[in-house]
Amino acid sequence: MLLKSGWQRVWVGAALYGLGLIVLGSLEPAAAASPESCVTKLAEEVDAIARQPHLRNARLGISLYQMRPEGPKLLYQKEGQQYFLPASTVKVLTTAVALTRLGPQYRFLTPVYTLGTGPTLKRLRIVGQGDPSLSDRQLEEVAAQLQRQGVRQIDQLVAEDPHPAEAALVPSWEWEDLQAGYGAIANGLILNQNAYELKLWPQKQGQPLRVEWLSPQPIGPWRLLNRTQTVAADAPEFIAIKRRVKDSWLEIEVTGQLRQDALPDRSAVAVIDPGWFLLHRWRAILAQYQIKVAQVTLRSAEQDRSTAPETVLTEQLLTQIKSPPLIELIATINQDSNNLYAEALLHRLADGAETQPTSPVGEQGLRVLRQTLTQLGVDPNSYHLVDGSGLSRHNLVSPVALGQTLAGMLPTKYANLFQASLPEKRLEGSPTSSLLSKTGSMTGVSTLTGYLQQPPFAPLILTVMVNQYIQPQAQWRQSQQALLISMNRLQSCLP
Repeated sequence: MLLKSGWQRVWVGAALYGLGLIVLGSLEPAAAASPESCVTKLAEEVDAIARQPHLRNARLGISLYQMRPEGPKLLYQKEGQQYFLPASTVKVLTTAVALTRLGPQYRFLTPVYTLGTGPTLKRLRIVGQGDPSLSDRQLEEVAAQLQRQGVRQIDQLVAEDPHPAEAALVPSWEWEDLQAGYGAIANGLILNQNAYELKLWPQKQGQPLRVEWLSPQPIGPWRLLNRTQTVAADAPEFIAIKRRVKDSWLEIEVTGQLRQDALPDRSAVAVIDPGWFLLHRWRAILAQYQIKVAQVTLRSAEQDRSTAPETVLTEQLLTQIKSPPLIELIATINQDSNNLYAEALLHRLADGAETQPTSPVGEQGLRVLRQTLTQLGVDPNSYHLVDGSGLSRHNLVSPVALGQTLAGMLPTKYANLFQASLPEKRLEGSPTSSLLSKTGSMTGVSTLTGYLQQPPFAPLILTVMVNQYIQPQAQWRQSQQALLISMNRLQSCLP
């Protein structure tokens, strides 16, 4: 478990350099030499780094491409064709495919239907489309619209989930991850990222942390078990949140400790049944607008409707809740490393494609992902994916696969938009150099893939992956920085 981290950054996608600059030391260009000798020197420097004691038991994988008019050229690789645990760099594959297939202006459209007229509606029905951005705010806007139309009661509030949680679950996700907000399941009816978010504030030493709810508290019987403590300035810090149902009560248990002078910690816990969570939350919102609901019903896409088909045809479309454009969702995925958003896009890839209706939605989306990556020039044998976010430890990706994906996006009409979705870091010591990259991190894993740019030279596409690493992360960061120094020097030596 990554200690003391924002909940969307736990385990996967943590930016290795925080919000500051990447300090690489001297980045003076190499003296004039042939490209071959420069690549040879890079290989020697990589080998020297790999022989460092703290990397003795780890696996290091690297691929380095140069973009040329005729296409990408592989300059160097170290175990470039071998499989590694990729962590959040999987999101590069998912977002590249989603942008290619759907386009930057694509939006999720969640329809809401009414049956009857005010003051009493026979039915209000929302049909989930897997929009990961749906929040209380949009449901409040619909409730306000109904209130203006004179609606005071709804006989039946219906929510239809095309991808129920049990069908959207990735079987290889670890139980601990499924408890946390960053491991919330991306079903077809997502609300507030399917998580309860809270902030933990240090108090006086020895006292429990103060819990502040940042999202609405659970509906129904629940209890908070606060087993935290404020500790001295030299004590370690960690936070863990678990949830369970006990005797029909939802228990949310918070354990861990923060230092007395520490900043508050933002964490989240996944809701247990996201479809019912949305239904009960919307019922509560409607009540705030003086609209009573007599009955709530949750349906899956496969279930027969209790109403006759001709009755459904008499429904009226009240509104379509629009998500932000896809390019904004992709930026959230790549910059915040949002797992739920990534899984939602993977599921969206399955909709409308020629897929097997009996297979899980994630598998359907992965078929489309593989087809599109092949079209982008990615070797289908260079990766094996089981999700779209990188949270599963069953994902396997080679450095070459990530490099080919980034290279494949550059000739497309969406190249600039895709690059802009990646976090940008300036290279200190070389004011003209920058790195547009996606990182990934989980226990024993640290990965990075991106574009190294130093105008007027052609961009380099680099991937650095380390697995089975159990030494302090600070040591690996120094080694990774040394690799970036060498690659940055190489640019001035190439044609």
